[in-house]
Amino acid sequence: MEHLTQSIAERIVTLVIESIDIDALIDRVDIDKIVARVDVDSLIARIDVEKIARRIDVNAIVNELDIDALVQQTELGSIIARSTTGVLAEVLDVIRSQGVGLDDFIFRWANRLVGRKATQLPLGPPLLVPLEVPA
Repeated sequence: MEHLTQSIAERIVTLVIESIDIDALIDRVDIDKIVARVDVDSLIARIDVEKIARRIDVNAIVNELDIDALVQQTELGSIIARSTTGVLAEVLDVIRSQGVGLDDFIFRWANRLVGRKATQLPLGPPLLVPLEVPA
């Protein structure tokens, strides 16, 4: 009896599955609701990126690429210009800083040669320094 019940159940399940219109079922499913329930961080934690990277044949990819076309489609020139500008700005800042230091060094030596003491030196440019120093 149990065997007969099992075979009938299997036959009914097969008939039900075969009669389901999968496309109609998928149309009724709210994909956004399903995706919202997915724990993306958990999925990413399970991915072995190094294993995937080892499987990439970089030589084959490079051989297939038209490098000139790739450069034309990217903003590589703009990126190079921006990075070069950033480096040049930093170099100019260093040169300016060194110039200020050298200027200060020459100012101190010139005052020594003239015989001025540090107490006799002005506090700064006349228009930027108040006339009276607060006590």
